[in-house]
Amino acid sequence: MTDRLKIFLAVFILSLPVWWGVNAFQKDLESAFYAQVSQPLQEISLVKIPPKAQKPNLELQARAAISVKISGGGSEKVLFGKNINQPFPIASLTKLMTAAIVFENTPEDNYDFSNVVTVSGKAAAQEDVPVFGNLEAGDELLLERLLELMLIYSSNDAAFALSEIIGQDNFIEKMNEKAEILGLENTHFVNPTGLDPKKIYYDPTTIKYFNRAATKDLTNLTKYIIEEYPKIFEISASQGPYPVTNGTSDILLPEKFKAVGGKTGYTDEAGGCMLLVLEDKKGNEMINVILGTSSSETRITEMQKLIDWLGL
Repeated sequence: MTDRLKIFLAVFILSLPVWWGVNAFQKDLESAFYAQVSQPLQEISLVKIPPKAQKPNLELQARAAISVKISGGGSEKVLFGKNINQPFPIASLTKLMTAAIVFENTPEDNYDFSNVVTVSGKAAAQEDVPVFGNLEAGDELLLERLLELMLIYSSNDAAFALSEIIGQDNFIEKMNEKAEILGLENTHFVNPTGLDPKKIYYDPTTIKYFNRAATKDLTNLTKYIIEEYPKIFEISASQGPYPVTNGTSDILLPEKFKAVGGKTGYTDEAGGCMLLVLEDKKGNEMINVILGTSSSETRITEMQKLIDWLGL
């Protein structure tokens, strides 16, 4: 071994503790650095963000109910639902489809708003409701006036008279054709008024004799009306010369909502029914439907529960 090699080995051996110390110091320094850097992140990860307040559970005393939010872009979200695909009798909510058929066939088939319609004896003999709109045989009214009586006061006489213009059977066929076109799979109509069939009591086996729909179907019908014939809801929201008892205007709305329109209904077998369309300050629409409450009065209390819940 040469002297030069001996010197190199001696220097290398003597420098090992220094190199090891530097390397160990570097590792300690890096550990300390990363510990300091990561400490705030650890602290942040431990901070719990309070969860968004959850709405309380909503219990409605109704056979079925739904609330659907339609955004300005057209997307929709079910906010609340109960038996939304099960058909039930819908009473005078039927008249929304009756109005849609009238609008759809204007001015064809003599459905011109300026036409004068003579009320037949059969139309005048329809079951009266305790509101303004009971007609007499021989009365002559503008077609537009019949629409107002039907949508504001739920006049069965007016609804029947409108259907007679093209024949009641033909009119009902158009109602069911439109339901099929719109994909309302759990909807069917047997008359243009929504009245119960005589001496038939509702149960799951007799529902085929009633005008019926699922609440989800009614929201789809409502969307169609809003898009194609918004005048229907404009009429329904207007105030006539006579007050309406237990109507949509009896619902107290939170400041964030305004009413677009709606329809009420009641028969002994259908119970209390209501459809109410709202709009919020962002332009979103809320379609709310309740079917089968115990009375005309409870359709108000149950819809109020739903609207209050939406406003939370």
